[in-house]
Amino acid sequence: MALNIVEKTKEKYFEHKRRHQDILAAAIWVFNSKGYSLAKITEIAKKAGISEATMYKHFKNKRELFFACFRSICDQLLSGYEDIYKKTRGDEIAYIKGVSKVYMDFVVNEPHKSMFLVHILSYRDDPEFDNVLKKFMARNIEGVRRILESAKRKGKLKSPVDVRVLACVFVTQCFTVIASKEFLDPKYFSIDTYSQLMLHLLGFE
Repeated sequence: MALNIVEKTKEKYFEHKRRHQDILAAAIWVFNSKGYSLAKITEIAKKAGISEATMYKHFKNKRELFFACFRSICDQLLSGYEDIYKKTRGDEIAYIKGVSKVYMDFVVNEPHKSMFLVHILSYRDDPEFDNVLKKFMARNIEGVRRILESAKRKGKLKSPVDVRVLACVFVTQCFTVIASKEFLDPKYFSIDTYSQLMLHLLGFE
């Protein structure tokens, strides 16, 4: 039976979405391998298994694609953090452990994406990109700050350090974790160890 118009529209939509994700995955791999300046649209298209013309139907240029890669990673992480917040509302320690697990899973299971986060620090001389990065980090830091403020009011958090500093340290540890994975014996690189380290670092008893 021939597909009706609605079914054809859905099929085209999902095919477009799948191809869009394939392009992002290919671009992240190429950007990691070559760096932004040496990465070529033709190489990214080849890696994604599409023509250059098809590539431009999704992204108008390399700069737009680079930003899209970063935003896709941000969205993935923030979605995971928001799910943890909903599940652990009112339990600050469970939240810190949950967020730590989400991030550790990301580092272990998405090596190209996590390495992309390390590389983006090299592009902070670009004002537009620096602004996008700062907004992402600020959103994460503010979310953690509120959790730590709540924990401090309840007497769970004993650290004398200002919660804004603690929140910033916790969030920026994301870069340290990626580096640690490259140099630390895998037997020590575990979710439980990381969670315990973060709770100790923040000052939870």
